[in-house]
Amino acid sequence: SATTDTQLPLGRTFTDALLQLLAVGSGISLGREQAPRQASAAVLDRISRAVRIAEDNRRILVAAAAGAGLAAVYNVPLAGILFTLEAMPVRRSWRALLITATMSGVATVTAWPIVGNHSVYWVPDSPFDARVVWLLVPMLLAAVVIGRVFLAMMRSAHTWKVVDPRWLPVSVGLATAGVVTVSQFLPGVTGNGEDIVRSALDPATALPLLLTLLLVKPVLTAASLGSGAVGGTLTPALAVGAALGAASGVLIDAPPATIPVLAILGAAMVLAVMQKAPVFAAVIAWELTWAPLWLVPLMLAGATGAYLVAHRPWRS
Repeated sequence: SATTDTQLPLGRTFTDALLQLLAVGSGISLGREQAPRQASAAVLDRISRAVRIAEDNRRILVAAAAGAGLAAVYNVPLAGILFTLEAMPVRRSWRALLITATMSGVATVTAWPIVGNHSVYWVPDSPFDARVVWLLVPMLLAAVVIGRVFLAMMRSAHTWKVVDPRWLPVSVGLATAGVVTVSQFLPGVTGNGEDIVRSALDPATALPLLLTLLLVKPVLTAASLGSGAVGGTLTPALAVGAALGAASGVLIDAPPATIPVLAILGAAMVLAVMQKAPVFAAVIAWELTWAPLWLVPLMLAGATGAYLVAHRPWRS
């Protein structure tokens, strides 16, 4: 881990990150967001050790680098800050906030010539619809169930995954081939789930397709992890949540302008359960889409509620 005393091996970490990008590019059902996070964390770990920065400060820098890597790839500076402070095991302080905000902001601006200064997904400026409020609790409960099942599948995959390096080329190759084969009948299941999110944001997408994607994507992601491949589950979780939200809108015959809003809300809820970081989940769902501002309080409430119901932290 980047936040422990163990030094991150630079060469192996970069090789692992490159292999992750190649695997996702070939179609395996995992996210690519983990690669830039670990590569940037490894570089900061090596630099901070070389200049003999104090251990507490080094941990903050390395965690902030991981958040900055995420921020740069998706143009989500606020989410990069929150990822470090909410999802990483670092001591929260004003100093940590200042370091994290600076690194996330600089990384985001530096990446603009490559990724552009725009949201990853386009969402229309939808007017407020009271049906979104009515659906908040039913969607929250559904997101808890789906998120918990998804988490259980990921944990199960880690217990039986292939670890012998001699078999990894075969197992990962077979998993990739399996995902690509399924994609011939169910377009959009390959890669990190961006195609699923775009389908969910499209009001014309049929309910059977949304429900099928909702069920199949977690299975393929678990199989991909079980093959020994390494990758993120953040974007697959967003995709599954978006399919849930869009399906909810289609079920109640919501107007076309409301379905993308429900998709974003569902994405935030499922991600909050998966990442155990509700504020981060709500903020990255907003930054990826630049959704209407009236949706932000509902996203924060839905993500926080889903996290509390799913994990019941007050009982620990």
